[in-house]
Amino acid sequence: MQNNRDELLNHLAASLKDAKADGGAILLVGAGISVSAGIPPAQKLMKIAIENFPNYFTEEEQQFAQNDLNQLQYNDIMTKLSNVKRKELFKWFIEGNKAKGIKKAKLNFAHIAIAELLKQGYLSRILTVNFDPLLIHACYMVGMYPFPAIYDLGAMGKVNAELLHDPSIVYLNGQHVGFVQRNTTDQLKDHSDTLTQIVRSTGCSKTWVVAGYSGENDPLMNALNELRPYNNWLYWLEYNEQVLQKESHQFLENDEECKVIYGCDADKSFMQIADILECSLDFIEKPDVELSLYEREINFQTAANKQDYFTKKLKNYKKLLSEPQLLNFLDKVDDFDTSLILQGLTQKIIHLCRISEEEQIIEFVKIGEIFKKQINFDDIQFKNFQKIPMMFAQIFIIAYEKNIDIEPKPFENGALLDFAWMFTELAEKTKPNCSTEIREHIKDLKNSIEV
Repeated sequence: MQNNRDELLNHLAASLKDAKADGGAILLVGAGISVSAGIPPAQKLMKIAIENFPNYFTEEEQQFAQNDLNQLQYNDIMTKLSNVKRKELFKWFIEGNKAKGIKKAKLNFAHIAIAELLKQGYLSRILTVNFDPLLIHACYMVGMYPFPAIYDLGAMGKVNAELLHDPSIVYLNGQHVGFVQRNTTDQLKDHSDTLTQIVRSTGCSKTWVVAGYSGENDPLMNALNELRPYNNWLYWLEYNEQVLQKESHQFLENDEECKVIYGCDADKSFMQIADILECSLDFIEKPDVELSLYEREINFQTAANKQDYFTKKLKNYKKLLSEPQLLNFLDKVDDFDTSLILQGLTQKIIHLCRISEEEQIIEFVKIGEIFKKQINFDDIQFKNFQKIPMMFAQIFIIAYEKNIDIEPKPFENGALLDFAWMFTELAEKTKPNCSTEIREHIKDLKNSIEV
């Protein structure tokens, strides 16, 4: 099953790569993509609704909520709650509720990867039956600019679907902050023409991907059925080992244009797709690239007398975050405790961007002195920590290179290289001959001073 899933995800990624050149693919998502973010699935939501508003439900329904949720239908349960109560229920999980011990939903990596795929053009339109704003938040988090168009169809009657602008996120049944959230059987039935129109206008010539969506008792599933054949594939990412065994779903396993990928966890699957496409998460992996977005899209002249101040800050941050020596060391860190120390160090270095280069060099020396006093490399717990002193050695080489152009100099050039050498000696204590290349570089720099 694993091999087949990997093969099909590679096939899906190939389709997305082709779709990017042709305007992007269509993604339809349901509640399954938000479960790991803290939004409960339909069955759990039914149980929570009955437990918190028991007076609206029969004794039989309350018994089923405790013993056999399969006997209950989500749409029927939601019918018994008013719009206000339903909205309150969703709000607990989207925004958090301390009184009930419910934490605010957080972005998961399905949301992040999907937003990045939208940002980079692999997707052109996301259709969602969810009410939560997490995909919108993810677009903000990955630095998508311009922002995708956001459409809330829940409260709309007739829709001219041909006028939808892409890239877009289309809330098919409404948003939690909108006027209407369509949950009940009657609400969805009244909305079926709109859903059909949206699906038809999107078209069968596009590549379709469906994830986290069961299609149970939903007229949207009929619209998907009617759109066949899918001339450029429909990929159905199924969490379970089989799709829902209903007539409305039979085409998924019968049509050769449809590929069902079983056992798909949303987070793992979308991260795997992003990896196959080499679709990097720049806001984490390449923050200097994200800072370039600010330079491109913001008119700093409108900052008046703070123009130079802001542009200099950006320049310093970009220079620091793209420093090849530091990035190289951070990329090689695979020890968890070492990584934590380097994260703290990185935060300190980022702070250094706020001060002058002279103050930065003085600060480097302070950090080095504190580090040397507090870390005992004879302790067995530091036997694999040679990366840290080697990183400090690199930092002092960088400090030396900056120091050259500063007058008056905060430190003699040779003193900074002595610090670098000292840290290579510490590294050698934990792993002999680990710093040979750096030490040769320091020797060359010292020789250049003498010359």
